[in-house]
Amino acid sequence: MNFDTLLLRQSGIFLISGNTGSGKSTILDCITLALYARVYRLGKKIVDIISKGETSAYVKLTFTISGKIYESFVELNVKNIETPKSMLLNCFFDNRIIEGRTDVLEHIKSLCRLDFNQFCQTVILPQGNFQEFLTSTPKEKAAIIDNIFNLKKYDNLEFYLKSDFERTKFNIDKLLNSESYEKSILDYDESECKSLKGYLDLVDIDRLEIDLENIRRAISLCNQAIASNERYLGLEIEMSSLNDQLSSQIKYLNSLEKDHSLQKKLKENLDLDRKVYLCSDFWSLKNLVAVQGELFNDIGLLDLELSKVMNNLEEIKDLYSNDFNFNYVKELYNKNCNLFNLKLVENDYQSLLLRKNSLEDEKKELLRSQSKKNDEIKSISSEKSNFDFDKYVYYEALKLFQTFNDELISKYRDRLEFLLKSTGKEDFNKNKEKNIIKIDLYKELLKYLDDKNFSIESDKEKLKYIEAEYKNYQHKDKLSLCSLKELYALNSKLHLIQNQIDELKYQLSCRQEEISKQEVNALEFEKNNAEILRLIGKNLFDKYINYFDREKILAFENKLEKLEQFKAKKKDLKIEISLKNKNFDQNLLKIKDLLLKLNLNLSFNDYSSLEREFNVVLAKQKSVENEWNMLVLNLKNLEDLKIKTETQIKFTKESILTLKARLNEEQNNFINLISNLKNVFFSSFSFESTTDLEQINKNSLSFLQKLSLSISSKLEFLSRDIEKYKIKLLNFQTLQKKINQQKINLDSLRGELNLAKERKDKLDVLRKVVIRSSGLKYYVQTFLINDILRLANEKYLRWIFPDFELKTNKESKEFDFLIEDKKDVNKIRTVKTLSGGEKFLVSLALSLALSDKIRDSELKIEAFFLDEGFGNLDEDTLAQVMPKLSKFQMMTGRQIGIISHVSYLKEMIKAQIVINKISKISYIAIENL
Repeated sequence: MNFDTLLLRQSGIFLISGNTGSGKSTILDCITLALYARVYRLGKKIVDIISKGETSAYVKLTFTISGKIYESFVELNVKNIETPKSMLLNCFFDNRIIEGRTDVLEHIKSLCRLDFNQFCQTVILPQGNFQEFLTSTPKEKAAIIDNIFNLKKYDNLEFYLKSDFERTKFNIDKLLNSESYEKSILDYDESECKSLKGYLDLVDIDRLEIDLENIRRAISLCNQAIASNERYLGLEIEMSSLNDQLSSQIKYLNSLEKDHSLQKKLKENLDLDRKVYLCSDFWSLKNLVAVQGELFNDIGLLDLELSKVMNNLEEIKDLYSNDFNFNYVKELYNKNCNLFNLKLVENDYQSLLLRKNSLEDEKKELLRSQSKKNDEIKSISSEKSNFDFDKYVYYEALKLFQTFNDELISKYRDRLEFLLKSTGKEDFNKNKEKNIIKIDLYKELLKYLDDKNFSIESDKEKLKYIEAEYKNYQHKDKLSLCSLKELYALNSKLHLIQNQIDELKYQLSCRQEEISKQEVNALEFEKNNAEILRLIGKNLFDKYINYFDREKILAFENKLEKLEQFKAKKKDLKIEISLKNKNFDQNLLKIKDLLLKLNLNLSFNDYSSLEREFNVVLAKQKSVENEWNMLVLNLKNLEDLKIKTETQIKFTKESILTLKARLNEEQNNFINLISNLKNVFFSSFSFESTTDLEQINKNSLSFLQKLSLSISSKLEFLSRDIEKYKIKLLNFQTLQKKINQQKINLDSLRGELNLAKERKDKLDVLRKVVIRSSGLKYYVQTFLINDILRLANEKYLRWIFPDFELKTNKESKEFDFLIEDKKDVNKIRTVKTLSGGEKFLVSLALSLALSDKIRDSELKIEAFFLDEGFGNLDEDTLAQVMPKLSKFQMMTGRQIGIISHVSYLKEMIKAQIVINKISKISYIAIENL
């Protein structure tokens, strides 16, 4: 529903009309529910707004504030009696969504700047509420003002003032105690500060620091002298070690030279032996022996290959002596392979026969089931034909007709009760004769309908048995349908089994023919097998004839093809062996000549003995060569060691010279340090025995160490005195800062104490004023009511009733409202003397003034609603009120929504929101009449 349509805005005043209970006031309920999660007619129990029979409901309200559009959504549930199930606020201008009841309500309140009661008093004027402020008692007026403007905070003002006074008094006592405590601490700290200052003045810190610096310098020089002395002694030890090392290195160099000369002589002897093995004749002999070995191995390999060829020829040599025809054997073998691969069908035949017999037994069983099912269907059909279906249709029609009659009886009875209840009322008396006729007509209709119901009930009782028969009929119908389905399934199964039996019979006849052919093939297979055995013999038959492995017959065929190749190869191998033997003999003669030349004695019985003895010669050559290489390596190592040792001797001599220079330098440094140490001792402080310093030399290390310990002990005592002085000085400085801060704190406490005393005096004066006066709350109430009356008079009554002016009774402290009538010589009378129309308009002016006072000056309210405020006004009063109300609308510029079912208003106001309730649903339509 949209209140911002062009029709409603242009009309200014619009009417929300509809029958009682159609949901007119529910529109206002929805507005307050969407904004404040409350319904002004129901209090906190908001669940009662949900229609009976429903478990949930929701409200969605779109509203505009300061040009920004918002949409509030509230969902209710019967389980949540006082709190909505969920609540959302959608801010369209920044696409922000606020969730949660608390957050949404706080944000809406910050936007509207009105709480729930203020909103109801400003925007929604419920049934009669807008007249309440005018006609209520003074106490009720005060309560309304308190509730709307939250004046209850003034009730306990005296108590608050007294509590604040006591609290301030207690605070003053507390501050006085703090001041006393701070003063005592300050006095104590000042005495401590004075004591520390006296100690600091007595100590000569500059002299102590000079002595400390001299002691530190003496310790440093002493430690340097100790370190220098230790370095000097270390250098002497190192010098002695280097001299010992130099003598050992010289001895080692002499031993290396002796070993080198010995190894050199051994090498010269081996050079003579190596000449024999390094000459060209020995290398030629070595090559000839290797060639002889190769020839011997080649002859052996050729003999082995020749024996293999002879073995291959041995197996099939008999086949070519009798004009052997391998193609004929191969043809017989292929025929037998084909016969062998034919499948045996005897076992397959037996399995098919068993399958056929099983299917025929199953067929007989299905035929028996088919016969039984046919008998069952015939029996059910005969029972169904006995049911009277027309009677059952008549019985159902009676039940529907009775339901229709019950609805009519309920409808007419409600109308009759409504007319009987309204007897004596003004609306009933206006059309009394017409209403009496309606009552009589409703009574006759109800009597006729009751009689009709009795007749229907008796007919139903007579035909009640038909329900059981119909259920039995339905059961039989279902049984018939199930039986037909089962019979169809049996027929399908029989047809399938018969097809399978026919197929098996055909397969059995085929298998019988195949068995006959199989017997003929077996005889032919045996005949071919015997012929192959005769042609190739038993050995070759067992080796190459296999009907599972055709590769064997192919290998046999391949062997026959290679037979000629083997024959040719045999001849070639014999020729090659003859040539190899000839080369072997020639090479042997060359070896004999070289052995004589080299004076080597080797056996020639066979190649094995020659090879063995020559390997001994080669081993001896290798031994000589290894020994010679070892000597060469040893000589090289000895030369390297000689060079290394000579270098080390040279380096050691240089190191000794360097150490001598360092010893002289360290001795001079030690003498300088001792001289400086003497100067420090003689110039700074006395020593127990300063003459001992004159006797210090390179062997005074222990004396220097004792001297260092003695000076260090003096350093410890002096450092302790200086540290004590620094601690005292730090304490003195800290205490001074603390005293300064304490003085600041004391001044601050005294300032707080003065302020507290001033506050106490002011609170005492204010408390006395409030207690003696009639009350601050009454003053505020009086101010607000006078301001509201001023707004009502100046802003509204002067335009619609210029002769009327609202006043309060100044002779009494009670808030009695009076009216001054300027037409009646400014006569002042009570507002109770106003007529109905005058009271309505004056109350409306007062409510609008109260609304202006409540709302923020920046908050522009563009509409308000009057809920059922016209029901007790007659047509003459309405004729007086409506033009004034139009004037109100023109003055304020606000839209005025009137919720009423008064017929006169429907004729007066053209722009209407009409609500029609059909069953449980209300339909809303905006009309321009």
